[in-house]
Amino acid sequence: MAIRPSSSGWPRSARTSWSSSSSLHGAVSRPESSPRLWTEREGAGVRGRMTAGEALGLVTVQGTNYDGSIHWKHPATLLQAGPGLVQTQTSAGLEIKREAGIFVSRYNTRGHYWPDRWFNVIRLELPGQGLYGFYCNIATPARFDGETVHYTDLQLDVIVRRDGGAGLVHSVVDEDEFEEARLRYGYDAGLVARCRAAVDELIAMVGRRAFPFDG
Repeated sequence: MAIRPSSSGWPRSARTSWSSSSSLHGAVSRPESSPRLWTEREGAGVRGRMTAGEALGLVTVQGTNYDGSIHWKHPATLLQAGPGLVQTQTSAGLEIKREAGIFVSRYNTRGHYWPDRWFNVIRLELPGQGLYGFYCNIATPARFDGETVHYTDLQLDVIVRRDGGAGLVHSVVDEDEFEEARLRYGYDAGLVARCRAAVDELIAMVGRRAFPFDG
């Protein structure tokens, strides 16, 4: 079943907010502050510190194109909102708004969004079957305002799959879309270099099974 917002909007809780003092070509986003993560536990009537893996409420994940138009948009459950990483979760059957129309995901996912890395990583699991792989978007560092995780998708991607055993294999995809976006939006040489460096960083992380490719 698709997750949809209530008529009153997404539930709110106190969360870390990230602001960006950068342009797409300059310095990366950085945490504005790192307050403790407090939220009301349903039925408990007390305030308690939420740890990673416990739901903090619902947020929106929004990826835009370089010109600001919507590329992806969907609700997600917030699992962690620390100064260096936001993690979200969605379930199979989720309806995702895209430029090409609504897409229904068949995966349970866990999203990893950093304020200082030029990519994000989505872990994909098939219900009842476990890990399928990872979808890695080359993108600007994420911004999180407590309600929305936002990034600019730069149209180049890395797919990581299980190799049939315990290992992982990767492939760089959407090179044609990246070239089209480079020409359409006028990516400069510095931005293209950042994208290529992000691909290299992801491949190195997969090779040494660094988080989040370690489980």
